[in-house]
Amino acid sequence: MIVHRACHLVAVTLLSLWSLTIFAQTQTTPSPAGNKQQKQKGPEDTLRIETELVQIDVVVADKAGKLVHDLKREDFELFEDRKPQQVSWFSVGTAAHPAAWLKPEPRKSPKESAKESGATGSTATVEATAGRFIVLAVDDFHLAPANLLNTRRVLLRFIDQQMVSGDQVALATTSGALGLYQQFTAEREVLRRAINRLSVQERTVTSSGDIPHITPYQAELIEGNDRDALELPVQELVKRLGIDRRSAESEARAKARMIVAESVNFSVNTLSGIEGIVRSLSPLSGRKIVVLVSDGFLLGGAQGRQFDVRRITDAATRSGVVIYSIDARGLVASVPGGDASQSFGIENPPGVRDRIEQASIEAQRDALNALARDTGGFPIFNNNDLNLGLQKVLDDNEVYYVLAYEPEVSFRDGRFHKIEVRVKGRPELKVRTRDGYLAPDEKAERKSAEKAAKKAEQQKTRTPEQLETEAKAEKSAQIRTAIGSLFPLRGIPVELSASFIEAPETGPQAVILAQIDATRLQFEPNKDRYQAKVDVVLMIFDEKGKVAGDVVEHLEMNLRPESLEAVLRNGIRYNKIIQLKPGFYQVRLAVREDGATQLGSAVQWLEVPDISQKKLVLSSIFLSIDPRAVNQTLQSAQDSASNQVAAQQAAPRAAPASRRFKRGSGFDFTIFAYNPGSDAVGATDLVIQSQLFSGSKLVFASPLTKMTSQATASGSAAQSGSTVPYAARLSLAGFAPGNYELRLVVIDRVVKASTKRSLDFTVE
Repeated sequence: MIVHRACHLVAVTLLSLWSLTIFAQTQTTPSPAGNKQQKQKGPEDTLRIETELVQIDVVVADKAGKLVHDLKREDFELFEDRKPQQVSWFSVGTAAHPAAWLKPEPRKSPKESAKESGATGSTATVEATAGRFIVLAVDDFHLAPANLLNTRRVLLRFIDQQMVSGDQVALATTSGALGLYQQFTAEREVLRRAINRLSVQERTVTSSGDIPHITPYQAELIEGNDRDALELPVQELVKRLGIDRRSAESEARAKARMIVAESVNFSVNTLSGIEGIVRSLSPLSGRKIVVLVSDGFLLGGAQGRQFDVRRITDAATRSGVVIYSIDARGLVASVPGGDASQSFGIENPPGVRDRIEQASIEAQRDALNALARDTGGFPIFNNNDLNLGLQKVLDDNEVYYVLAYEPEVSFRDGRFHKIEVRVKGRPELKVRTRDGYLAPDEKAERKSAEKAAKKAEQQKTRTPEQLETEAKAEKSAQIRTAIGSLFPLRGIPVELSASFIEAPETGPQAVILAQIDATRLQFEPNKDRYQAKVDVVLMIFDEKGKVAGDVVEHLEMNLRPESLEAVLRNGIRYNKIIQLKPGFYQVRLAVREDGATQLGSAVQWLEVPDISQKKLVLSSIFLSIDPRAVNQTLQSAQDSASNQVAAQQAAPRAAPASRRFKRGSGFDFTIFAYNPGSDAVGATDLVIQSQLFSGSKLVFASPLTKMTSQATASGSAAQSGSTVPYAARLSLAGFAPGNYELRLVVIDRVVKASTKRSLDFTVE
């Protein structure tokens, strides 16, 4: 239910940057990590253990391809290298309720362990909850221009019709060309922008106008001494250029070598890019879906494969990733008699080009098939409806099983160890899971340890200046890791919101709110105080990846016991207001604790509209848990005087960075409309409707409500009616736990225009 409220915030002027204060929303302090299989309290059912284990998720289907939902632990048989293994952990997951995964406790250095033993805070990691993690991986190295255009249309349709609330989706390319846009997000507009930026990467391997015309697959055959494959370019050179056969053969072989080298280079770059994407997902708990869209590519030349695809299988096993591959060409059929544009005379022997083209189609699919089958997914070939293919991928993740086992022997031989899973007594059921994993290489580990020991010895001879320089370099590297992560790092959980508002005197502002979970920090006792040092780095990038704003702060906390208790209970509030030009921005925040390896990060996108265009635009939606919250939040910029953590708590009415609310509660929201039209007497006529979505389903819509300009403290109309505010309260009574989208639609009935703003939130 929406309760409308008058809003008196129009005349607020943002004068200064916000300072760091204590966030006064009660939180539960996680308990320290315990022994093997001790359960942790957190928003996700995650277990933490210290052991070596192999963990896989499997999908089971019947003969008709229908998923099997009712299996239990005792129904499964698990083998490694054909030897039976005991299933030590079992969990069932669905798209709505993800399975519980075992989360190994990272090994800590002696320094960190000693520090932890005397610290007040806990280091237990709380995993972020989310819906499905989906990576749309576009092979821009191998997509033809026409197929890339179709891929854009397919992905846009996926975002609009198949993505649901709670999904975290990332768009990635094998070339990495998207840069800033390769981040997980639930914001559809961000994903649309990323999709529209997709482009084919330039290639020089071959073109239809080359003389002689040699395809990459044909070049591999020539390298393998296939006489028929060689005869085609030889005949072309002889007939078209009139050169002798000996010279023609030499030229054809030279060109084939060049094409193979370039083709292998693109294939290796593609596979390396896929491996990097998969391995980067390892810190995320749960099952992750990677959908690879490609025209297919070759796995290697005549001398053998240049990239061990088992590396990707190993990465998928360790990261909980399943790959599905889609051939963007759809139904592929060669033209009988070959391509007329490549006909240069009577082919001798006849039918060779057709044979090579047919074999090439299958060879290009080998990689797509291997990547999918070996990681527990499946390929989608000969399907012109790619959205139907994507729906099959989503349907395949409706139910799955998580199995974990501890190998009887912890191999350190660097070899690939094959995994097989069966359902007892039901041979008709098909089980799909990852093919296996690569064991650590003991020799490589020994060399790495020797290198580390040598470096430690060298450290003893370093001067204080050198040690300081190295420490700064390590600190910078950690910050870069946090800033550039594909997804938020949760070593130090951070909640971030970035909002736009137009200030009457200073123009467009980015309102940055962040909440830092202080329970992860290691406060060291020092007499009657507890101390911790934290670096906070805020960076704002424009669409071209250029830095539009940045703030770097070193926070030193020196707290009394009662203040520490408040900090651990309430968290740390970090606020900034930064002036920005109109544009589309990515806001990244990284948090790093001195003397520890823990990192936290968060990413938000922000659109700053151009008010000067005199079109109807809206501010961001400001949330709060109290009617006075937005006013106090904006006014706090005038009251802040310190960038240190205060010993007292801030007012509990401050607007939250977190968008999580208790079931049965409610929150207030505020929005501003700029540049409304006015009639002959200067009156505006704006109406607003509040809409609430669960996934793609509309679950609530308020009546159209009049928006009215409010008077400022001086009694005059707000900027002569150019800014119209609106505030209301949303009651969450009756709404089940889950992810929701609040959408505000504003209609200007004077100029017949409309616009909207939306945000996602969670009911717990």
